[in-house]
Amino acid sequence: MLEEAVAITVELRRVLDAEVERARLERTALRSLDSDRIFSGAAARAAFNADVATLESRLADALAQAGGRFGLSEVSLARLSERAPAETAALSRALGDVRALAAALAELDRLNLILAGRALACVQSYLTALQPSASAYDRRGFRTAAGQAVRRGTTWSKV
Repeated sequence: MLEEAVAITVELRRVLDAEVERARLERTALRSLDSDRIFSGAAARAAFNADVATLESRLADALAQAGGRFGLSEVSLARLSERAPAETAALSRALGDVRALAAALAELDRLNLILAGRALACVQSYLTALQPSASAYDRRGFRTAAGQAVRRGTTWSKV
């Protein structure tokens, strides 16, 4: 009765495993500032999120149906193991793998976010070097926003 839930969980594990591998490869795109690969990676992540949402919904439905067949008002691994111990053990192992892969993906995302921040700082530095902006006055002699901020931060006295 839990075969469908186990199959969906195995598919979720496969999808997560592929996304973990893609997230590992994303680092090279961020380090090389390869915008095409970065944007295609973002599109792939959006598709991954949609796939995972669908699989999670299907898994919830499959578990609810299994709980209904077993006459359970609340579905948990402990209660399912009372009714179908072998199938619940397989489901538990697959869910453990999913949790481990999700944790690995979260860690990779954290590291990639740090790398993306560094890449953004690098690009902003390149752009600033190519087209510097005035810090006090613009080309017409008017104060820039940065120059006004400096002036606001100082106090003037008539001594």
